[in-house]
Amino acid sequence: MILPLTHPHRVAALAVLGGALLVPGARAADDGSQLESPFRINYLGYFAHGHKVALYLADGGDSLSWKLVERSGTPVAKGVTRDHVKDDFASGDSFFRIDFSTHTTPGRGYRLVVDEHHSEPFDIAVESPYGALADESFDYFKDHRAGETTFDQFVHNWASGRITAPFWYDAGDPGSYPTNTALSAWLLMNLHERYPGARGRFANGVTLHEEATFGTELLFHVILPGQKLAIPKLHTEIRPWGLCPPHETGNCVSMPETKATYAVARALAQLARLHHGQGRPEAAGKAWAAAQKAFTGARTAPPTCRNHDSFGGVGGIYPDNDNYGIWREPRADRDACHPDRNNTEDDGFAAVVEMYLAAEALGDESAEALGREVRGHVRFGDISEFWWAAVAATGNVSLLTHRPDGLNLAPVRASLYRYCEERIGHMGVGYPGVTKDVRSDRWDSGDRDDVDNNWRWGSNRLLLGDAILLAVAAEEKRDAGEKAVAARYARYALRVMDYILGTNAMALSMVTGFGEHAVERTHDNHVPDTEPGKLVLGPNNWTNSDDPDMPKFGSLPGMKMMPVTGTGWAAREISIDGNAPLVWMAWWARHQAADLLALAPI
Repeated sequence: MILPLTHPHRVAALAVLGGALLVPGARAADDGSQLESPFRINYLGYFAHGHKVALYLADGGDSLSWKLVERSGTPVAKGVTRDHVKDDFASGDSFFRIDFSTHTTPGRGYRLVVDEHHSEPFDIAVESPYGALADESFDYFKDHRAGETTFDQFVHNWASGRITAPFWYDAGDPGSYPTNTALSAWLLMNLHERYPGARGRFANGVTLHEEATFGTELLFHVILPGQKLAIPKLHTEIRPWGLCPPHETGNCVSMPETKATYAVARALAQLARLHHGQGRPEAAGKAWAAAQKAFTGARTAPPTCRNHDSFGGVGGIYPDNDNYGIWREPRADRDACHPDRNNTEDDGFAAVVEMYLAAEALGDESAEALGREVRGHVRFGDISEFWWAAVAATGNVSLLTHRPDGLNLAPVRASLYRYCEERIGHMGVGYPGVTKDVRSDRWDSGDRDDVDNNWRWGSNRLLLGDAILLAVAAEEKRDAGEKAVAARYARYALRVMDYILGTNAMALSMVTGFGEHAVERTHDNHVPDTEPGKLVLGPNNWTNSDDPDMPKFGSLPGMKMMPVTGTGWAAREISIDGNAPLVWMAWWARHQAADLLALAPI
């Protein structure tokens, strides 16, 4: 129950810019001290007509009384909650959920108060409380550009030659993975394609189109002359833990595979559409020709998957079956080509879709046949968790973005709504931004692991992916005239942002420079942590990857498997496929969310 309090100085309705708001005596830290607070909140703030749910840690009790106070300390609302979660499986925490959604007055520096405890300050805004998050998270890509780089050493000397191109540093280590590049580029390009308003220059002077053009340049060069398949990994370092036989120093190029080749095809087909739409016919033709080459190569070469010994240099590998590819504890390599529906079936579908949509845009005669293939594909309509190793949903979202004539998208929408309802159900169990079934065994692959492994490498990016699907569903419902459902989906999409920005078991904003307790130590060899807008990949109980800073494997609930001190690359690494969904969601939150929420105001 929430009761409004009256006083003579209500804040006028206005759009409030959120930020890393500090008050005298406040302590912004990422050293474990943030866990001393009993509150778990979004440190930046909440949308006036969005859900506003915070947590107060407490072992038990029938009810909890709370107050909401404005910056001056004047109470503006109060309530009593009986919504208590005991021993939350994902976090190990017990807490009351405080829902103050019906307080819609914009303002800065609000706090929740329980007894003598005051929460960290936060804002309430009509438009967006996230400030410059969209611009800074996008600037991440410009900051992580690698200049023209030459790769000329091939693992096991499987080939010879030189590959020279710029690229995005993929993660904390210095290299590029085309499958990951393709997904990250898809997110930036989808944002461009869905929203005309996103096509202008961001604060750093760069457009989505320009950044995607830079980031995909290396993909034009990863199919060598005389080859049909693309290289899945290129790295600039060889170390004792990242060998590249017979080479001992310098760079390393891995052996080609089918999965990466489909990734090249879909990314360059999408790029061809962007070039075409921006009035660059020569660039569009070049990208389309390269996409056709990759697409044909992936479909005509014998299906090829590479195991661990075919990859070289520091960093991980991007195999067909990442989940099966290692024993988690004790860590050891396993068959990375074990059969799975997401080995290459999903990649093939996503590539067919992007080729079809590009052929339609460019007026290519192949469009009709490709369209028939899309309609008949077993993954048509598949909306499911997406990341670099499972990309069927990206193809279906591209179809919803472009709505090609003659294609019945009802199966896609039905699958999208079903998936979103499942996510919303999971969010009601514990922490309000957790979209996953935290008791699921979906990652279980007979790998000697009986602990909670739902918090795998890149857990933050997986949650953001679900937020994007909820946002897309909101817009589909809006277009269908179902205003209340559209607003509902938008509110749940923003709950994921609450999680990312502080409402999590680590009590951290997972983005550098944003929030009272913003993450301060990232595994990033290229850009200092003083640079705002870098998302860490988040809690990881899938593999510690021999990381000495991580908690002992299985020693804590999954949501707390993140170092309190130290760098801890298994949870504090940054990556392009982490920041790309953050860019998408931060831009959507800033420019689309408020209008969707207003369809059915609280």
